[in-house]
Amino acid sequence: MVKYFILFVSIFSLYSTKINEEKILFSSGRNGNSDIFIMDANGKNQIALTQNQEEDWAPTWIDKNNISFLRQKGDSIVRVKLNLRNGKESTLSHPVDCNLTDKNTLYSSNKTHELYSCKDDIFILNPENGKSINITINLKGKALYPGWSSDGNKVLFTSNHSGTNEIYLYDLNSKDIIQLTDSDSNNERGDLSPDGKLLIYSSDYFEKGNQDILIKNLDTGEIKHISNSPGMELIARFSSDGNDIFYGSNKDGNWEIYSYNLNSETHTRLTNNKEFDGDPRVLKH
Repeated sequence: MVKYFILFVSIFSLYSTKINEEKILFSSGRNGNSDIFIMDANGKNQIALTQNQEEDWAPTWIDKNNISFLRQKGDSIVRVKLNLRNGKESTLSHPVDCNLTDKNTLYSSNKTHELYSCKDDIFILNPENGKSINITINLKGKALYPGWSSDGNKVLFTSNHSGTNEIYLYDLNSKDIIQLTDSDSNNERGDLSPDGKLLIYSSDYFEKGNQDILIKNLDTGEIKHISNSPGMELIARFSSDGNDIFYGSNKDGNWEIYSYNLNSETHTRLTNNKEFDGDPRVLKH
């Protein structure tokens, strides 16, 4: 117990000294079950934030000092809040209209709203009054994989209501829904660059049945294939400055996390072990 306490204190002391640097949350099975990890944007200082016999996954940022994740406890799935400065855990409630079992709540950068998918729809919750709105209620189909824009005023999501998976944008101010992709491919899991000009997403546009990472210039419509590997790539997310992209791929034999620099057009492998590493989450400033 004393040994674990010393390790626990050293982990959170290390985090606290670098709290203003870009950090990546991710899930990993390297310790025998799914735990929550954190690392620097260059892959260094990979630290286990949870180490127990329970399954922990779907980490998301609440703010720079607090994260949330899902945990399997017996037959139940609970939402956990973890303070990164002192290591203290507390329990968060599920949305009133849904128990989250796969993906966790996403918090807007301005902390005014929470975002989640439930029963094939996308919901936005106002935590001040506890009321949620279903932004895809009028779309006939499955809506999944929501995400915030950096300014917290827009939501991206994937929907198949037009017949194939496409990526859409919902504007919180105008309430308009705008289609961002349009093809017969499986286009999903989109993320916007901080300036809103680029869309990064997973698609089999260039090779049917094999998901790759694409970048679409929303001004010109140009689509760029950045991963181009025999493996599968999913869940691409921009860094807070928009210069890098973090994504998961099994191109080297198992799921690992990689980065791609838009300026040098180079890929870097950030994790390296035989178990699953994936679902990278960047704090949106």
